[in-house]
Amino acid sequence: MAKARAKTSAAIMAAVGGIGLLARSADNDGAFASAAAARGPEDMRVRQVGFLAAAPVSAGSAGPAAAGMSSAVVAAGAMGTAVCLAAKRRGAASTSTKARGGDLGRLPSGRAGAATPRRNTAQMQEEQIEEVRGMAGSIVKKTTVLVLGSTGTVGRQVVRQMLNAGYSVRCLIRNKADRPFSFLVDWGASCVDGSLNRLESLPTSLIGVHTVIDCSTAGPEESVYDTDWEGKKFFIQCCEKMEIQRYIFMSIKDCDKFQEVPLMKIKYCTEKLLGNSSLRYTVLRATGFMQPLISEYALSILDDQKVWGDDGSNPGIAYMDSQDCARFIAAAATKERLVGKTITLGGPKVWTSNEIISMCEKFSGRKADINIVSNQLLEATKFVAGGFEWTRDVAERLQFAALNQGKPGIEVAVMSQEAYELLGVDPTNTRKLEDYVGEFYRRVFKKLTKGSYEPEAGEVEKEQDEMDRKAKEVFEGNTKDELSPGQPAEKDVLVDDQREMAEILQDFQELKAIARSNEAVNKWFGLVPIAEVINGRSAMMGFSLGLFTEWATGISVAKQVDQLIAIFQTPS
Repeated sequence: MAKARAKTSAAIMAAVGGIGLLARSADNDGAFASAAAARGPEDMRVRQVGFLAAAPVSAGSAGPAAAGMSSAVVAAGAMGTAVCLAAKRRGAASTSTKARGGDLGRLPSGRAGAATPRRNTAQMQEEQIEEVRGMAGSIVKKTTVLVLGSTGTVGRQVVRQMLNAGYSVRCLIRNKADRPFSFLVDWGASCVDGSLNRLESLPTSLIGVHTVIDCSTAGPEESVYDTDWEGKKFFIQCCEKMEIQRYIFMSIKDCDKFQEVPLMKIKYCTEKLLGNSSLRYTVLRATGFMQPLISEYALSILDDQKVWGDDGSNPGIAYMDSQDCARFIAAAATKERLVGKTITLGGPKVWTSNEIISMCEKFSGRKADINIVSNQLLEATKFVAGGFEWTRDVAERLQFAALNQGKPGIEVAVMSQEAYELLGVDPTNTRKLEDYVGEFYRRVFKKLTKGSYEPEAGEVEKEQDEMDRKAKEVFEGNTKDELSPGQPAEKDVLVDDQREMAEILQDFQELKAIARSNEAVNKWFGLVPIAEVINGRSAMMGFSLGLFTEWATGISVAKQVDQLIAIFQTPS
């Protein structure tokens, strides 16, 4: 039985592999001016620079840790500040990159040479210096794209779509061992070492970029507030000051109607922040994706594992394929008529959890072992987790239970015909969930019966022709494309101007980071927040360990403490 299960798991994995703004504060002005002045008195001029000042406008908020934002819409405005900028034009290309050689090292190019795994830091620096040196004195190319969240479900598909269309794609990557990105380099993308949690790494990633596609969100180990609000807020300000010409923001469907969910609230506030900026933005509100359903339902049922169902109160989700979503994003990035628009994306049909389980049972020929989780249980767990500082992140993520219950007046619907027409996409070319899951099971069973999966004759060519046809529909559409009235027109931007502004923004953020490190909130000892979290988690771990050893040894927790004290006492 164990061997059969192992064989099934191996077949499943093989089949899966085959399926294809600165918040306004009293010291901001002085710190920013200091960052500019630090570049030297011989290379300065005064320029008017405006930053978005973003702040919650309603009182009575539960605080950023509990709710992520205040409950009101973010108000943003221009704050004119006369600052000193290092703006004398560098004459030679070598001079233009020498001063910031170390910073440019954060922008490694992945195109040179054969496809390789991640490279060492010194080589990455040299490659990026050469890349930016080649841009000096030129106008930013309209085919240069920066993708955030490029290793995610949607982001990686966006990278492929844009590369196949001939765009030069740069990916902002957190350089961690558990986040492999060599496949992006293999495809032909450049990789930039940076993160929304390291604000000083963001400005240089935008040098030479025309369009930003933002598919990112906080990971399970990250703070939603720090990543999706603080990091995104500064990043959007950098885009505005460096004159990025297009910004595509991936949001969540109905985020304006579920303000009690921290991530939804932050997404909606970010939409409002973009709306009050001078950026030529487009907001795409997505529903759920098909890809996670394979591991959550299809794979678990095939491997005789438990799956999680609901009590029938879930209104359902119009799941869409990540490849279809990537085509929608590419269409939004290349069409002028979508500047300033907010569009809701979705699949062709609404599916509930129970309907998905029934479909997987039909394709697999097996009966699912279902665990029913009621909304009341989720609410109770969220309430308990919200009572402790060290489990508050868990409570915030459990807020998504509110989406399962729905709300009066909120319609669960598929993507509208108007949205398809704006994007210039034929709705009949979108993949259905039953086709996607059916293809997964077809590949699994072929692997199990024949020992390996080999495409049928002409199958690969047929899939490639279909991808090319869909891509042509997006990038070579014949529909009329005109900028909506009142929206700013595109303009040419010099790479040198972007580089100079990136240097100032980075120096400013580095000074702020030094100032923050000296604040009381970052001290480890005393009655400070970080001590509260560390001490609380340590106490929970110690008490849990004591209960476990009491169960294992039969010695009470109190007696264990006495024995530990006796070990370190001097014998009398």
